[in-house]
Amino acid sequence: MASTETFDILNYKGVDKPIQGLFSKFAHQDKTGQIVFDFFDEQGKKVDGEILSLYRNKPASIGISVLNLSEHSRSIFVSDSYASLICFANQFKARISFDEAGFVIIGAEFDLSLLDQAFRKVSKKAKINTVFSTSILGRVMDCKVQDLVCNRDCRYYLSDDCVQLKNRKRNKVSKESIFNFSLRTYCISQAIIQTVRTFKPKQKGVESFYQLNQLHWKDLN
Repeated sequence: MASTETFDILNYKGVDKPIQGLFSKFAHQDKTGQIVFDFFDEQGKKVDGEILSLYRNKPASIGISVLNLSEHSRSIFVSDSYASLICFANQFKARISFDEAGFVIIGAEFDLSLLDQAFRKVSKKAKINTVFSTSILGRVMDCKVQDLVCNRDCRYYLSDDCVQLKNRKRNKVSKESIFNFSLRTYCISQAIIQTVRTFKPKQKGVESFYQLNQLHWKDLN
C-alpha cells in the first residue's frame, strides 16, 4: 500500500495526510468505511486487527504491528492502539523526526516475546518512548516496557487500590498505590534508572490521545 494512502475517517478527524500515509502499511478501509489495522504473530501471520470507525475504536487483542523499525531508528514509539498513536503523532508532528522514528503497536495481551523480537531489530542506543493511556493498565504497560529494556522480570497484580509488584529474580514483593503509581514512582521504588519516556494527554479526565482527538473533533462539529 502506498505511503500516500489516506482514509476518510482520519480526514474528518483532522489528521494530516502525511501522518496517515506513515501508518497505512498494514491498514485498509472496509466496505462500511471502517479502518482495519492488521496485527501479526511471530511468524508474520495475520492474527487480529484494530478497528477504527468514526465514533469508536476497538484495539487488537493479540499480535503486533511494526512500522519503520531498523537498526537506524533513533526513536521508537510503543503503543497498544493505532488510533491513539496516530492522534499523538499528528499532535506532536513538529517534534518528531519521522525519518528516524519507528513504531510498535502491541495487542492488549501484551506479548513480551513479540516486543522483544521487535526490539532486537533496533540499536540499544535508540530512545524508547511509550504512548499508552493514563489508566492503571496503561501505566503498568509503561513499566513492562521499561522492564524489557532493562532485562527485568517483574509481575504486576492489582489488588484493591494497590499495584503489587513481584521481582521474580530477587523474589521481592512490594506494593504501590494505584493513584500514585507511574513509571517514575516504579523506577524510584525499584532503584533503577528510568530510560523510557512516557507520553500522556495533559488534559484532566482524558485517558488517551484518541480520546483527546474525539473531544476536539466533536467540538468542531
